[in-house]
Amino acid sequence: MLWNSLSWLRSILFTIPIISLYTIVMGSLSLTGSLFERQGHFQHACARIWSRLILATSFVKVTVEGLEKIDLAKPCVFCSNHLSYMDTPVVFGFLPFQFRIVAKKSLFAIPFMGWHLQRAGHLPGDQRNPREAVRSLAKARERIRQGTSIILFPEGGRSPDGTLQPFLSGSFRLALETRVPVVPMIIVGTRKVLAPDSLNIHSGRVRLIVDDPISTEQMSKKDKDLLAEKVREAIRGMLQKTTDNCS
Repeated sequence: MLWNSLSWLRSILFTIPIISLYTIVMGSLSLTGSLFERQGHFQHACARIWSRLILATSFVKVTVEGLEKIDLAKPCVFCSNHLSYMDTPVVFGFLPFQFRIVAKKSLFAIPFMGWHLQRAGHLPGDQRNPREAVRSLAKARERIRQGTSIILFPEGGRSPDGTLQPFLSGSFRLALETRVPVVPMIIVGTRKVLAPDSLNIHSGRVRLIVDDPISTEQMSKKDKDLLAEKVREAIRGMLQKTTDNCS
C-alpha cells in the first residue's frame, strides 16, 4: 500500500510533468523539421528519442526478440495486441526501422502529439466512419508502395481487461491489396507499467516479441477474415506461450 502511494506521488509530481515536457520539446522539433524534410524520417527520429526518454524516466526496461525473423529492408504490415498507452513508446523506441502507425483518431487531437502524428505521415483509424477508413487505407497503401511498413492494432483499441479482443478484419485489406507479409507481434508487460484509465506509472520490464511473417501471396481480397483469424491465432499462441513460461 505504501509503495503504491509512493508510486502514485512519483507519477503525479515527477514522471507525468517530465513526459509532458518531452512531448512539447520533441513535438516542437518534429514540427519544425517537417517544414524541411517531408519524408517523415526526421520526425520518426524525434519520436524514437521521445519514446526512449519516456521509458527511461519511467524506469521501464524493454527487450526485443525475433527481429532476425524479418527482412527489415522490405515493407510489412505489423499487427500487435494493445494493452496500454505505453505500447506506443515501446514500439517507436525499439523497432529499428521506418514505419507509420494507424492510430485512434482521438490521438490526433492531442496538442503536440497529434500535430506530430499528422505531419509525420501517421494515419488516423476510425472503423465507425467508412469514408475515413477508406481514406486511411489509401494513404497506408501509398506508404507501403514507398517502402514503409505499417503498424496496426487490429483490436481497434486497448484491451479493457488484458485479454486479446476480436480483430477488425477490415484492417487486413491493406496487406492483401499490397501483397506484403503480415508480421504478428506481441507486447507483454505494459499493462503493469500503466493500466488503462490510470495515471500511476510503475517501473517494470516489457517484452516486444516478433513472430514469423505470414505470406499473403496466395490470398485474395476475399480472404480478409481468414487472414485476420490466422494472425489472431498466432498472437494468441505467442501470448499463451509467454504466460506458460512465467508460470
